[in-house]
Amino acid sequence: METDGLKLSTKWQGDFVFEAIGQGGHRLRMDAHPGVGNDQGLLPMQALLGSLAGCVGMDVVMILRARMKDVRSIEIVTEGDKRRNPPKEFLAITVTFIVEGDIDKEKVWHAIEVSEEKYCPVAHSLKADVTYKLVLNGEEAGAK
Repeated sequence: METDGLKLSTKWQGDFVFEAIGQGGHRLRMDAHPGVGNDQGLLPMQALLGSLAGCVGMDVVMILRARMKDVRSIEIVTEGDKRRNPPKEFLAITVTFIVEGDIDKEKVWHAIEVSEEKYCPVAHSLKADVTYKLVLNGEEAGAK
C-alpha cells in the first residue's frame, strides 16, 4: 500500500488550551469546555465534527463542480452522540446538508454517497488504528 504523509504540530498554550498548526501555517485553537477550560477554542470533539463536515463538503463541491452555479448555499450541520462515560467517544454522527439552489436532490445525494463511500479520508479515518509514541526530553521512550 502506498502512503502519503501529513503532519500537524499541536502545542500546549497553558491551562487546557492547545493550538494545532498545519504545514501551511494555518491554526486551530482548542480548549476544554467552560468550567474546566476557559472557552478559548473549539472542543477537540467539535474540531473532529468540523473536519468531517469540511471533508465531505469539499468532496460534494468537487463532484458537483459543473452544477455549483445552480447552488446558492451549502451548510453542513454535524451532530455527534457521545457516550456519557470515558472515553466518551462518538457512538453516532449525523451529517445534515442544508442546500439552497436549483439542483436535483438525486445529484446532491449521489455526491454525498460517493464522498462517504470512496473519497472522504476523515470519515474513513474514524476507523483507523491509532499508535502512540513518546519522546521524553529529546529521547524516544517507546511506542504503544
